[in-house]
Amino acid sequence: MNPMKPTAALCLAALLSAGAALGVEVSLSVAPGRAFPDFSFDELVDPEDYGSLGLATSTGPVRLSQVPGDLLVLEFFSARCLNCQRQAPLLDSFFRAVASGDLAGRVRLLGVGVGSGARELGGFRRALKVTYPMAADPTYDRYLELGDPGGTPFTLFLLRQSGQWTLADSHFGLEGDTELMARSRVLLEGKAGAPPALTAAGRSRSELPLSDEEQHARAQHLLAGLLGRDAGVDTVEIPGHGRLFRALGSDGKPIGLYARFASREPVCDLCHAIHFLFAFDDKGTVRGFEAVRVTKFGNELWSEADAEKLRSRMAGRTLDHLTFDPNVDAVTSGTMSSSLIFDEVRRAAALVAALPKP
Repeated sequence: MNPMKPTAALCLAALLSAGAALGVEVSLSVAPGRAFPDFSFDELVDPEDYGSLGLATSTGPVRLSQVPGDLLVLEFFSARCLNCQRQAPLLDSFFRAVASGDLAGRVRLLGVGVGSGARELGGFRRALKVTYPMAADPTYDRYLELGDPGGTPFTLFLLRQSGQWTLADSHFGLEGDTELMARSRVLLEGKAGAPPALTAAGRSRSELPLSDEEQHARAQHLLAGLLGRDAGVDTVEIPGHGRLFRALGSDGKPIGLYARFASREPVCDLCHAIHFLFAFDDKGTVRGFEAVRVTKFGNELWSEADAEKLRSRMAGRTLDHLTFDPNVDAVTSGTMSSSLIFDEVRRAAALVAALPKP
């Protein structure tokens, strides 16, 4: 791959100064030109990945601040996202080009697999025959710290300034190896102009498709079914966590059983948001689950059999130990949605300590 021509560099510089994320506005937790959070990862997917990032070790946790170089390309992807799968060979071509050309040692690439563990990412790279370094973000923590990137693939370009990584640019969706190389050179040469404004209003959040009355009726139905009898239900607001539906005994007092509606934005640029209802008790045990609007491959709605599969995999497990195993926990053709549901329910563990005392 040849270095881009000066005319191409000038055109891309104009694009960068006009705005970074092509096609979709995003809203990030860090502003362009500001220091980027020093993300940490428990490990990289392969021992050789450490050397590819310029690190002297071959095992153990990694922080972004440890990665040497002048530009770090940070690619957030999902192993189950079709466009991420299409992008992977292009990233690998870019990785090979910067590793062997005049940018060797100056530009680093790290793929961050959202919602997947190291083992699944190892299978992803073998299936697609790619070699660039990867880290796992199995519980979406690093992805959610970004704010609202709009989905995956999502690429961040970090420049080292005053000894720390700063956000220089970002891109949502597919981007070819030639474009990645051109963008990298423009940023390194300081021709991108002022940092693009990414903090303008991003895409609107998907709303739960139920009225307050419908939510109350569905929560009451779920809780009554779990109790095996009619149940009174009221609502309680938990600061920082939102609204819960609370089952009441015949005396009108809470009996330690709760239901909560939850929504998650997609982490794939071709997918839809999901909405669901789950129940748990004051001991932190998952008791029930209902799909409100959950989709699988092709954005097909889940069937009741799909919901029952997930219900059977979660019920009886404790919130703080609800780890997702795609080999046994996933609904067929709905692995991404299954993973998001597990993650959201797991995060409800923080609610248990905040529940009102009897």
